[in-house]
Amino acid sequence: MNIADIDLDIFLDGVSAFGQGRRAPSTTRPWDEERLRRFLEDQCLLERDPPRRPRGRFVVRHDEAFPILEALSQNGARPLDLVHIDAHSDLGTGFGDLSWIDIGGRLLGLPPEERSSAVPRDGPERISPANYLSFALACRWLRSLTYVHHAHAGMDVMPFFFRDFDPGCGVMELRYVPHFCGDGSRDELRALPHKLEPPVPFERVQVDDYAAAKRFDFVILCQSPGYTPIEADDLIPIFDDYVDFTTDDSKGYSDLAVQPCDTRKVR
Repeated sequence: MNIADIDLDIFLDGVSAFGQGRRAPSTTRPWDEERLRRFLEDQCLLERDPPRRPRGRFVVRHDEAFPILEALSQNGARPLDLVHIDAHSDLGTGFGDLSWIDIGGRLLGLPPEERSSAVPRDGPERISPANYLSFALACRWLRSLTYVHHAHAGMDVMPFFFRDFDPGCGVMELRYVPHFCGDGSRDELRALPHKLEPPVPFERVQVDDYAAAKRFDFVILCQSPGYTPIEADDLIPIFDDYVDFTTDDSKGYSDLAVQPCDTRKVR
């Protein structure tokens, strides 16, 4: 199943490093309508024809995509090919975010089918918009991951999640290190007893260079109000021409319990 996970902050001329609590008009400008439509049609292969539009869900905070991915993958029974189109990797920041330590030192020690219910909701290890994709990987919901990044970003990935700690290797390979506490060099981590997760192919591509290899079966669109100015909301209704945000379950996703948000009402 091919999924597009899109954040509005990719369609800005700058990148916000940290979420802001209060939204206000900004000097950071969003794309114009013509450019967005070219991207959706020419690079993402989305169409305005209703019968050919994929189903989708609209979320406000990006960690709200986590239960959607769980439902679409049937908690790992149907692994997903995910294209993450975002100005941030959402694999964890490492700045006060200890989720990667919890994943490597505890969560991966659980049976895969039990991991989603054990994802922390409080404390510095908790799931958040900045790290929910690392938890999705830990739950084995993803078969492949493509990170379509902003022209001024793209290096914000966690080496710990990659094979041999190398983000440029093209393979994510999470590791369970029972005695891991977050300290130590790469060589010291390699020397510790550990167990590798199944490899996940990973590709990183700049947004202007991205070209979808196949059509999407499902689209998640995120507003991310902490990272986007209010002007970016004007782009949201354009997606209604390319994605079916209705609650119709006739296409076989009746297990998707997460209800969509009306994109026209979010401001």
